[in-house]
Parts: sequence; C-alpha cells; structure tokens
Amino acid sequence: FNTSWFTQFCVLTHRCMKNSRSAIFTPLNIVKSVCLGVMVGLLWFQMPYTERTVVDRSSYFFFTMTYWVFESMFAALFSFPNERQVIFKERASGSYHLSAYFFAKTVSEAPTRLSLPALYMVISYWMAGANPRFDIFLASTLCCLLSVMAGESIGLLIGAVVMDFEKAMVIMVVFSLTLMVAGGYYVSNIPSFLTWIKYLSPFNYAYNASSQLVFDRPVPCDGSGVLAVYCGEDDSNGYVSPDQVLSFLGITGTVAFNAGCLIVIFILPRYLAFLALKRKKGAERS
Repeated sequence: FNTSWFTQFCVLTHRCMKNSRSAIFTPLNIVKSVCLGVMVGLLWFQMPYTERTVVDRSSYFFFTMTYWVFESMFAALFSFPNERQVIFKERASGSYHLSAYFFAKTVSEAPTRLSLPALYMVISYWMAGANPRFDIFLASTLCCLLSVMAGESIGLLIGAVVMDFEKAMVIMVVFSLTLMVAGGYYVSNIPSFLTWIKYLSPFNYAYNASSQLVFDRPVPCDGSGVLAVYCGEDDSNGYVSPDQVLSFLGITGTVAFNAGCLIVIFILPRYLAFLALKRKKGAERS
C-alpha cells in the first residue's frame, strides 16, 4: 500500500461521513424523529408514578427500544450490499486496507446514526414523564443508543454475509422479529428448547436495563389492581418495592449486566461482519 493505515482511515472516514450525512441525517429523517417523539410523548403523556401506569411505563421503553433497534438493523442491512462493487474494485486495486475501511465506516456513521434516537429521547422522555431524575434520563438515553449500535451490528453482519438484497431482507425480517418476540415483553414462558434465543436479543437487554432504571423507587398502590398480588385488590395506601415491580414485569439481570451484553452484541457481530467481508475476496490484501 502506498499510504499508511492511519492515512487511509482518515480519508475513508471523511468520505464515509459525507455519505452518511446525506443518507441518514436528512431533513426528512429529522422531521420523522421529532414527529415520532411528539406523538409518543402525547400517547404516554405525563404518566403518574402509580400502580396503574406500571405496564404503560414499561411499554413506553419497550416500544422505544424496539423501534430504534429495528431502524438501525434495517438501515445497516444494505450498507455493504450497496457499496459492494466499489469495495471490491478499490480493494482489488490495493487502494486501502479492509480494516481501515471498516473502522472508518463504524466511526463516521456513529454520530449521525445516534443523533436521531437522541433527539427522539429528548422529546418523548420528558413529555411522557418517564422519570423526573436527569441522571435516569441520561442513563436511559445511553441504553437506547447502545441498543441502536447493537442492532446496527446485527444488520451489518447479515448484510456482509448475504449480499443479495432479497435474501438479506428475508433473513433479516425473520431473525429480527424472532429476537423481538423473544425479548421478554410479548412472551414470558418460552419453550425450554428456545430459551437461548432471548440471550441473543438486544431488545431483551435494552428493555431490562431501561426498566430497571426507571423503577428506581417504591410504586404507590392506587387500588387499580394492576399489582394486586402485592397491593391487594382495594389497597390504595401501600407501596410496592422496585424489586417487586421488576419481578412482576419479568425483568432479569442488573443494569450493568444488560448494558454489558449490549456492548458484546455491538462488538461481536461487527467483528464477524469484518471477517465475512474479508472472506468475500480471500486473495485480496487485508
């Protein structure tokens, strides 16, 4: 190669950043994120922190994590298939290391990829009244962004392994919906021979972590019967501890554990995507 790895990385980062800004951070996508944030904020508007809204509060976070993980998965799915001919042509001519291109794409797209869900969270979180603590807002937003990056890694992996558009889309739809259903919100009692699926699901870890963050204090009973197993049918004076709420919702692990699993899902599929790209042209220089 005529230039150093770092020089290749810098040039490719600049090129990928220009492409990602024009493709991701568009006025239309900004309007979409703002409108979605407003509508979600209105639908879950200023939820009181009581027994009656426990399920609503958890559903807000599951919807949020689900939407943005799906968004990142399908956006990343076509990243490599769309650039396949350019990548192979430039690699064949010895223009750059594949690793320089891969790292440049990861670094350059992260700011634009994460800005839209961050904008959504700023709007919807406070409108919904999810939790008044600012540190919980920051942690919840970070959890959302981690799940976005984890979802993007899965999309990159499938796109790198299957570069045919139709086949990649079919695989992604089946795989992503399976991971979502196994995420812990829709199905609690998964058959024992399929329980391993939930451990692959970024939806599961994002939902668990965000729920643990938002239920940070005892929930007052209001006589609605939502938590009747802990409050009683007509008790409107008692409280339900955060641990009991999380047990009722089927939340597992700690915030640190779930965030760590999201980081693993962010790193491992991305590395496997790099290896898949490398194998596409085994004779090329890497």
